[in-house]
Amino acid sequence: MLYPQPTEMTLDEPVEHVDRPCAACGAAELYRYRLADYRGWLRVVKCRSCLITAERERIPAPPQGTS
Repeated sequence: MLYPQPTEMTLDEPVEHVDRPCAACGAAELYRYRLADYRGWLRVVKCRSCLITAERERIPAPPQGTS
């Protein structure tokens, strides 16, 4: 089977705190993590307070079966 059924109830993606304030709202709530959109994988820095995207970069897709 190419895409087996997940056995975990939730997905865990590592989130890294970024040590600078948000340029839009000033909150110290910036975090870096991976996500996928309709064009592929991204590494983003987003503010959890106002939800603005401070940085975005395309990254290669992770190998299947790894995190």
